[in-house]
Amino acid sequence: MKDKKRIIIFDFDGVIVDSCRFSFNINKESIADLEYEEWKSWAEGNVYKIKLKKDQGDKAFHFNHYHKRYREQIGDLLPVEGIEDVFKKISEMGYELLIISGAGEEAIKGFLKKYDLQKYFNGVFGWETNESKSKKFKMIFEKYKIKPQETLIVTDSIGDIKEATKESVKAIGVGWGIHELERLKENGADFAAEKPEDILTGIKKILVLN
Repeated sequence: MKDKKRIIIFDFDGVIVDSCRFSFNINKESIADLEYEEWKSWAEGNVYKIKLKKDQGDKAFHFNHYHKRYREQIGDLLPVEGIEDVFKKISEMGYELLIISGAGEEAIKGFLKKYDLQKYFNGVFGWETNESKSKKFKMIFEKYKIKPQETLIVTDSIGDIKEATKESVKAIGVGWGIHELERLKENGADFAAEKPEDILTGIKKILVLN
């Protein structure tokens, strides 16, 4: 009988790449009056379900513009300092790494390839796969034959934690992304990582003890 897969799931934006201001600035290109705090609030739920104000234009046009500009420019950013060491150590612990994200798969894969990080990841589930992370969790459970308590997500957003909780997936919240650690904990994060190497401690506390 084949050994069961051991999976760790990573969000992309705000976890692997510090893209908060970058993403906000692209959004602001098509929504001129968008404020940073308003933009941050989008990530308190599923960003694809937001309702734009009447004077903020067509949502489909906005997201098409965003994904195009994002794909063109994401490679100009750098990976979060220290995150590759975390990927390496998680891989050495015997886990396979996946990404689920609201960003586009082509853009993510291009970024990973540019910085030679693709070797750590076995799959990328972007918005093209499904706009709902809840549904992407279910796809992963089915594809890799795992139970929710056998994996976790590393994320920077309240919205991801809500969708993970809905599917009984534990979450490590990180302190270098869109939402502050205290808010992530208040909204259900099971472990708070102040710096990338803390992710390893969180995995051991959440999964190794289960």
